[in-house]
Amino acid sequence: MTSVQPAKPITSSLIALLWLACFVFIDTSSRGFLQTFFNDTEVEANAWKWTAIILVGIAWLLVQIFMDAPGAASRLSLALSGTIMWLGLLLFYRFDNPAYGGAVAFFALIGGLMVVIIWIRYLADEF
Repeated sequence: MTSVQPAKPITSSLIALLWLACFVFIDTSSRGFLQTFFNDTEVEANAWKWTAIILVGIAWLLVQIFMDAPGAASRLSLALSGTIMWLGLLLFYRFDNPAYGGAVAFFALIGGLMVVIIWIRYLADEF
């Protein structure tokens, strides 16, 4: 088994956590940080939030494309990032929404199946 260089998986995981934090912790409500401290309107606060989400997503994509690493390290970084995103969806999404809750729950289950298959494929003894 080849050794995995940890730079790409660790960088990818940290950027994925930062991307998840942009979704969860940037509060655009009337009592949120952007509206109380910067006196932004709700539209400006949402623009700041989605700008941060898009920029961090582009940074993650650039790391995946341009950071040199062996194939095993690239697969590990994608598996870690996918697992972080899936766990973030399960932990932070409100499934009680009658309009979208059922559909999101279904695709979260399918995503969980994909995460399990990816980890089984990655951790298998024989490729």
